[in-house]
Amino acid sequence: MKPIKKSSPINVSPEKAFWFCDGQVAKNLKECAAILEKIDQKVFSHHVNASKNDFARWIEGVFGKKPLAKQIEKIKTAKLMAKKIKAQL
Repeated sequence: MKPIKKSSPINVSPEKAFWFCDGQVAKNLKECAAILEKIDQKVFSHHVNASKNDFARWIEGVFGKKPLAKQIEKIKTAKLMAKKIKAQL
């Protein structure tokens, strides 16, 4: 019996990748979560603040994952957001 293989993350094209304001780039959700785990709070706050959540918008717009986008919409810390995204992989 073959072991169950986890699906590999789907890489998006460069124009659909998430470009962090510090120059880091995530081509898939796994990379995004890994960057969020170690990102500086200033960088996170640039993308998530009272008027926007770039991560939620990217996840819904590029990957079509509306339920996940809704779950992370109100998250205000990078580590918690990374944990929530990783739980969906």
